[in-house]
Amino acid sequence: MIYPVHHIKYVTVVTLIASVLFLTSNKLTAQVTDPALRGVENTKTVNLKECITIAFENNLQLAATRKRLDLAEAERIKASLLLPTNPKLESETGARESSSTGRDTDYTIALSQEFEVFGQRRKRIRVAEKNIERVKFEVADVEREVIANVKSSFYEVLTSLEIVKLRSFVEGIFEKLWSATMERYKAGAIAALELNSIKIGYGQAKQQLLVAKSNYQNSLLNLKLLLGKPADEVLNIEGEMRFEKLQINMEDILTSAYKERPDLRAEEFEKERASQEILLRKVEIIPNPDLSGFFTRESGTDDILGGEISISIPIWDRKQSELKKARTAKDVANINIKNRYLEIQKEVETAYQTFMAAKGGIAIYTDEIMPQVDESLKLNEISYQEGNTSFIEFLTMQKNLIETRVAYLNTLLAYNMAIINLETVSGKKLISND
Repeated sequence: MIYPVHHIKYVTVVTLIASVLFLTSNKLTAQVTDPALRGVENTKTVNLKECITIAFENNLQLAATRKRLDLAEAERIKASLLLPTNPKLESETGARESSSTGRDTDYTIALSQEFEVFGQRRKRIRVAEKNIERVKFEVADVEREVIANVKSSFYEVLTSLEIVKLRSFVEGIFEKLWSATMERYKAGAIAALELNSIKIGYGQAKQQLLVAKSNYQNSLLNLKLLLGKPADEVLNIEGEMRFEKLQINMEDILTSAYKERPDLRAEEFEKERASQEILLRKVEIIPNPDLSGFFTRESGTDDILGGEISISIPIWDRKQSELKKARTAKDVANINIKNRYLEIQKEVETAYQTFMAAKGGIAIYTDEIMPQVDESLKLNEISYQEGNTSFIEFLTMQKNLIETRVAYLNTLLAYNMAIINLETVSGKKLISND
């Protein structure tokens, strides 16, 4: 078969472009520009670290959880008051008939104050402080989930954009091939079977490009949602997703999770808070005394200055309800802690198995497949230039190699997602990818 010179030149250019794509087989670096940004200049580009910061500022769930910390701080302020109630000022006045003066006015002024006993204020402060610590770890747990979601979505956007580029490249190949094949078919150089074969490949390439673009748009919208940005707002991100070898065993991950997981620490502080509340309720069984002083002036008699102390007798109300609630809260915390340990163990085992599978998959690509792909690109070009491969065979090989590249990108994404999951379940950072 003889092909026009301009087709040969086109294929050579195609090969060079594809070769460049395949040379970066262990790192995915991209700048993702929102389609709405086309034609707009001077738009700030954000990286992964900045995306996490934006999510911390705009995430509604995180904002609501932080407000609970304000409530806990308010309880601490209340518990720190020197006295539990404000002083009470009372006064009485009255008029009476008098045989000597005709009409006299008597009055009494009294001031009373409740005082806490048996260290109630100190114990109440401890309860409030334990509650603050619990809420702080609840905030940290939401932050842990936000970081994992932003990282995952960020890498999905990078990967989906690269796949769009590859699919566009394949679609471009078949568009040129379809045009050339139609000319040759009209000239009677090829049969209808070959024409139909190219038409099917062209249709598949267009359909795959549409799917890739849809996946990219969906991943970009999901990232905007996590960042608290409207769907029509411009988002321009840049970053890289690379293959970084990670050596770790499940025992280390599990130990770290038991030590670092904020959700577990929150349950532990809830148990401590309930324990402190039990101590508080026990001392509250003995009521606080009220101390008061008064001054009375009655016409015709001496002024009276005195004081009194009053205390209720704990016969019926001995804080039974409050004690039962506090003890129940402690029992619930104990159950939640045991359950959390079991859940963490299951999460770690699942995440570790997923990571090991992803690690094995990416190792096959980096050690065995991708080096062969790079070599096959060069050999395919040489074979075509020497006339040992037809034009259709050459393009078919190019398409297969690009499909391999797409599969590698998805495998690289799965590997990094597995690491993110390990970081999430362990509660600590394993690699530097910000």
